[in-house]
Order: sequence, then C-alpha cells, then structure tokens
Amino acid sequence: MTLYGIKPAYIAGFSFLCLAVGAVLLFLHDGPYWLAIALFVAVAWSNGQWREAGQQDPAQLSTSAFFVMLLAPFLSIAALVWGLALEL
Repeated sequence: MTLYGIKPAYIAGFSFLCLAVGAVLLFLHDGPYWLAIALFVAVAWSNGQWREAGQQDPAQLSTSAFFVMLLAPFLSIAALVWGLALEL
C-alpha cells in the first residue's frame, strides 16, 4: 500500500527525523516539545495501522490512520521550522 506513490514507512521515517530534531530544539528553548512527542506517537500508531492493513485487507485502514499519515510530513516540518525559528 502506498500514499500517493510513497510508502508510509518512508513518510514515517522522514516525519520521525523531523519530529526528533524539532522536539529537541523546542525543548532547549522551552517551547511546546510535548506537541512533537504527541505527533511522534500518532505517526508511530498510524504506521502500525498501515502495516497491519497492508498485510491483511487494505479496506480495513481507518480514516484517522490515513489522515495522520497524510498530514504527518507537513506537521513534522512545521515542528522543525518552529524549533529552528526559536534557535535564531
């Protein structure tokens, strides 16, 4: 299963990288790092849902798992940019 031709594992990996760096930067500058951690957990859950649905029946994928993975790269980039903005 893919999301617009990209494997969800690649989306999750990119999101994890951005969220990890963003969370550290937000933590160092007393920003809301817990938002990045919450999104990190949501992306991990969504990636598991995608993997499970891909092994069984793709029609069983929940709408929330689809939208979390759809929005994950954009929200993770936003967390990274927010952390970088606080760095300046």
